[in-house]
Amino acid sequence: MTGILIRLFGGWRLVRVRGRQAEQLISALTVRGYRMWKVRRYGDELEGLLTQAGYDVLAVLAEELGTEVRSLRQGGLPFRWRQVKGRPFLLAGLATAWLMVLYMTSHIWAIEVVVPNLSIAQQERLIHTAEVSGLRVGASRSHLNIPHIRRLMLQDLPEYSWIGIHTQGMVAFIDAVKLVNRPPNHLPTKLVATASGKVTAVYVYMGAAEVLPGETVQRGQTLISGVVSGELPIQPEGAKKPMEESVVTPAEGQVMADVTYRVKLFQPLRERRLVTTGRVYVERFLELDQSAVVTIPSLGAMPFQRYQVQKNVEAIGFAGVDLPVRLIQIVYNEEVEHTVPLTLKSAAERGRQRALQAMRKRVPRDGVRVARSERIAAAKGGVWVTLTWVMNRNIAVPPGAAKKP
Repeated sequence: MTGILIRLFGGWRLVRVRGRQAEQLISALTVRGYRMWKVRRYGDELEGLLTQAGYDVLAVLAEELGTEVRSLRQGGLPFRWRQVKGRPFLLAGLATAWLMVLYMTSHIWAIEVVVPNLSIAQQERLIHTAEVSGLRVGASRSHLNIPHIRRLMLQDLPEYSWIGIHTQGMVAFIDAVKLVNRPPNHLPTKLVATASGKVTAVYVYMGAAEVLPGETVQRGQTLISGVVSGELPIQPEGAKKPMEESVVTPAEGQVMADVTYRVKLFQPLRERRLVTTGRVYVERFLELDQSAVVTIPSLGAMPFQRYQVQKNVEAIGFAGVDLPVRLIQIVYNEEVEHTVPLTLKSAAERGRQRALQAMRKRVPRDGVRVARSERIAAAKGGVWVTLTWVMNRNIAVPPGAAKKP
């Protein structure tokens, strides 16, 4: 950063040094206390940036060593000043632009909520409450009373236990923590099967097992019961058979089972696909200090119904210095539908990919695949693809959590 400021205020030149003693020339320049930035080699030539003062010393050393030095470009405030000194309107424009930048960067122009898992309506309510409390778009950062704004927001939003506000550039960020009521400590009295399958292992932590390994169970069937029965330690006199008592306990444990998942779909020999036409529509924006965004008007409206979107971001520089402004281009590539004929082989492969995508969405992530099979059958106008997976997973859940796989 220091080197950029030195080159900006002292003036800079991009030079190219040619000759056998080019490296010796740069070393001699360094010994005299001058630095060259971004040095690159092009064959027997060296290219780099240096200050105007360094260039004057380099020219004298080059003459002594018989080395050729060429100035390719120059910039910085001294050179710019010579250009604008005789053009007062340009100077006035630059001064006005600089004042606008100072004004923009000293005020708040955007308010963002950074609370995760918050709905759009809740975010809008936070922003509206902040604006009513004094955090408005266009407000001067130096006049913001953030502690006072936070207190007013907490009064209007009792569902939050804490609200934080901090500013960065032209953006104010709102963070918050919602009040959470801790649920009661409750354990189910039984665990049921969330899917049908063949039991492979039973692990009981509390309660009693209702199934054994090797049994086939159905969805909703009780797997572990919280009712435990046992003989009374002291039997009553005259009892013809041992008396038992039952104790209700929570049910905890795991029941591992092989669960079968099957996807069957038809893949036709003709498929409609989206193809880009080469026509594009572009929207442009200016991003100021990575926060405020200004729209550059476009010619006409979006002419496409279907399109692919590509985002391009380009930094804007002046006098070799990157300004806090970026050009954002949103490119819309038109797409149209085309009917594509498929061979039996390509249709089978396409159907296999579709079946695999559907299977991955259906199969829970908590299981291990133990078997896989695939069947492809030709039919009129296409192929039938049947994909079968067997997953070993825990199927024991509380009754309210049992869902159809």
